[in-house]
Amino acid sequence: MSDFQESRLIGLLSRVIRDCQKLYIDSANWLGKRYPTLIDGRTADFVRLMDDLHRGLLIKVYVEVVRADDRWTGPEKRVAAAMIEHLWGEKLVGAELRQAAIGLFEQADRLSWHALVAPFVKHGPLAGARSQVETITLRLANLVAKCDGKTMPQEAEALHRLQHEIDSALYPVGAVGGGESSSKAYARQTTADPNPDQTSENPEQLSDEQKRKQLASAKRELDDLIGLDSVKQRVKSYTNFLRLQQQRSDKGLPTMPISLHMVFAGNPGTGKTTVARIIGQILGAMGTLSSGHVVETDRSGLVAQYAGQTAPKTNKLVDSALGGVLFIDEAYSLIDASGDDAYGREAVGTLLKRMEDSRDDLVVILAGYSGEMKQMIETNPGLKSRINTQIEFEDYSPEDLGRIFESMCEKNRYELSPPARHRLLVGLDRLYRQRDKHFGNGRLVRNAFEDTVRCLADRVAEVATLSEDLLTRLTPEDISVPGIAPEQLSRSIAEPHKLQVRCGGCQKSVTIEPTSLGRKVRCRLCRHVQPAMWAEVKRVVSQD
Repeated sequence: MSDFQESRLIGLLSRVIRDCQKLYIDSANWLGKRYPTLIDGRTADFVRLMDDLHRGLLIKVYVEVVRADDRWTGPEKRVAAAMIEHLWGEKLVGAELRQAAIGLFEQADRLSWHALVAPFVKHGPLAGARSQVETITLRLANLVAKCDGKTMPQEAEALHRLQHEIDSALYPVGAVGGGESSSKAYARQTTADPNPDQTSENPEQLSDEQKRKQLASAKRELDDLIGLDSVKQRVKSYTNFLRLQQQRSDKGLPTMPISLHMVFAGNPGTGKTTVARIIGQILGAMGTLSSGHVVETDRSGLVAQYAGQTAPKTNKLVDSALGGVLFIDEAYSLIDASGDDAYGREAVGTLLKRMEDSRDDLVVILAGYSGEMKQMIETNPGLKSRINTQIEFEDYSPEDLGRIFESMCEKNRYELSPPARHRLLVGLDRLYRQRDKHFGNGRLVRNAFEDTVRCLADRVAEVATLSEDLLTRLTPEDISVPGIAPEQLSRSIAEPHKLQVRCGGCQKSVTIEPTSLGRKVRCRLCRHVQPAMWAEVKRVVSQD
């Protein structure tokens, strides 16, 4: 390896190391500020713990890859020196470096993957950062494997083994926030992704100016959500109505009775929990709710196993949500169509009473599939009389699914080539056309992204010469769409179709080439120029 290549390698390595530390520290600070009750002890102690864990993760990855071929090459020693300088601020060479490396190997044997990533699995609000942890781990592993210019067969096996082990640690069966397979057996405060810059104090403790900033931030976050246009409009209308009532009350004018409770209806992965969190922030900043926090649960968080325990359990859960939002997913499961579910009826009866008694400082949001939620509300007069706001969450279009995928790429420093965009878009369009009520939406995209990154890792595993472009640029062969085999996806791309975007100038549909995806295009009619990041797939029906 030339001096230039080695210098470039150390630069890439340093970036990954900094990214790892930043992710762990920012996540710790954010959780401590926004959800302090989830942390045992002081936030400062949790931050120090996360700093130690990020160091442990770096050590574990390095050792697992280096020891695979029973060699310690010159480039691997220089990587160790760079890591030690980051970990302890010491520049070591020669015997000192070797002695420190022995310590690294011994320490790595005492570390487990599960312990190193435990906070991202244990704490629901941090679940959204797990894909970033996995990405950083795999990037570092590939850099270490290729630091001496070639990947030995033993190192390739170690990379595959490491990928499996970190994946198992981050997504254990029954983990919080683990998608369809995760357990929702307890109530938890939740959010989509860690955002250390977001206002986190209790609204009761904020000044008027801070409340205005928090309200503006929450509204901006709502506007920035991909798609969900009808949902955004309904939330804004809901907020405007509450503000009007508040303004009239301040002036001593009569107001209408307000029911804050809502139904969110739609398929999984359509952003219902995220919107619930934003609504909590908005109502907290407006003073409609005293806190605005979100407590998420499902049937298991309300219904007990034995007679007489359901009402106390439900009341305790509602108490934890007072001042904020109680989000009940798959709420329809509380009502058995046969009418024989005494525990479910007890939970609903207790909940109805609390919805009425605490209506001034509690929002209950019932969420689930559209058909089931409609039936639940229509067949229960108590719920129907207490819930006036029902919001339908439609499935994301293929273009919006592509935008969600791209946002994940940007967050994790990946780039999509135009052919990769085309392959992904066609795959998403095929799944969208074949969708049923179990269509995964955002969860589907996250799975596609994680599978795609794994395909990239496999593709570069045997490449000798590293470059930043190789580690960050996704090609068509990397794209993996859950539920579609690669050969099926290739056939879908070969079928006649057109890609169309709407011109921002004349509002006409403009047909573009697949190679134009992700680039600027010019309308042939009005000459308006705009980026064509994604497009609508129009299938061409043969006239034969």
